[in-house]
Amino acid sequence: MNPVPRGLIVSLTPSPRSPWQDVGDVVRLAVAAQAGGAVAVRAVKRAVPGFPVLAVNIDGAHGGVVRITPTPAHAAALVDAGADGVDLEEDSAARRHDGQDLFELVGSFVALGRPVKAVVPGIEDARTAVAAGAALVSSSTMGCPAKANSGPLPDLGLVETLVAAAGVPVVAERGYWTRDDVRAAFDAGAHAVVIGSAIVDPVWLTARFTGAAHAC
Repeated sequence: MNPVPRGLIVSLTPSPRSPWQDVGDVVRLAVAAQAGGAVAVRAVKRAVPGFPVLAVNIDGAHGGVVRITPTPAHAAALVDAGADGVDLEEDSAARRHDGQDLFELVGSFVALGRPVKAVVPGIEDARTAVAAGAALVSSSTMGCPAKANSGPLPDLGLVETLVAAAGVPVVAERGYWTRDDVRAAFDAGAHAVVIGSAIVDPVWLTARFTGAAHAC
């Protein structure tokens, strides 16, 4: 069961530096994303009826290293809130550190009755997630906040690998900043592309332009 059509997904999770933190701010961003042609967002179910929501629960207070939907209880809260699909970080090494088995964990999320998008760092974790019932795999687990030294972005090579071998639709994620990046992801076979800061973070956007001005 695929929770989103082919196209652009806008991530509405505010960065810590963004002044747009209120629910009303995120609602307006969701409406703007829909008006601009996005096929889905993360969050704001009631604000945009009928617009698919892939929900992520970010929590650094649960005591483990994984912050992106760290436990089945976090996933259940998303489903109870009306999520159309659930996102979770599927880095097997990080999950083992937290005492979790990747296959069993994904299965517990799938059992909640919503499609699961597994955000993976490589093909082996993708295969495990798909075997456990994940409907989508996404092409970068960097953690939240992002891990240092993760390599150049966007990682189109990982997209190509997942498209060739995962067996489910692939979502390209992390570091897609330009139209050419998005086009390259779809050319590589991605079903959808997630854009976050490059659309919704005014501080990040302004800093890119001011950086160019200072370089002159």
